[in-house]
Amino acid sequence: MYQKIFGNKWFTIISRILVGAILALGSILKLPDIKMNSVHVVYEYGILPIEPIDFAAIFGYILPFAELAVGLALILGVLTRLVAFGGGMLGLSFVIGEGVVLLQGRDLDCGCFPGLVGTMVSQTIYLSVAIILFSAIVFFSKNRNFLTVDNIIKKKYPRLPQWVKTLMG
Repeated sequence: MYQKIFGNKWFTIISRILVGAILALGSILKLPDIKMNSVHVVYEYGILPIEPIDFAAIFGYILPFAELAVGLALILGVLTRLVAFGGGMLGLSFVIGEGVVLLQGRDLDCGCFPGLVGTMVSQTIYLSVAIILFSAIVFFSKNRNFLTVDNIIKKKYPRLPQWVKTLMG
């Protein structure tokens, strides 16, 4: 079973593009008003501290840019293994936040896709788990570089330093 899932290049590329598209879409919808669409939402979760350092605001301001960078890199296939790990970590942060909110007996709009669709934490926790699973599939797949910019660069420049090749996966 493991071979069938992680060995299938088409399943890997679909997983990569799906996670990339979800993250990029969420980011693009947050960027027009980061303070309202991201920072305010992180405050509503009430998980990250605001004293003495406002980690909630820091996370809220960084999140849309991290989602965009990881999303576009996954779609294009740039540093695929590294950004698949990043996608999984973003998904994990979402699951932790959503899980804490749900364990507190609250259910709020997650702020995932502002202006497009209102989604409650109780619904999007499943999407966040899917982001983790599909990111893991890309991370562990031998075919993660199928139809990627990384693959094109490796073929065009075969004498790349080993550390660059390692980063590319």
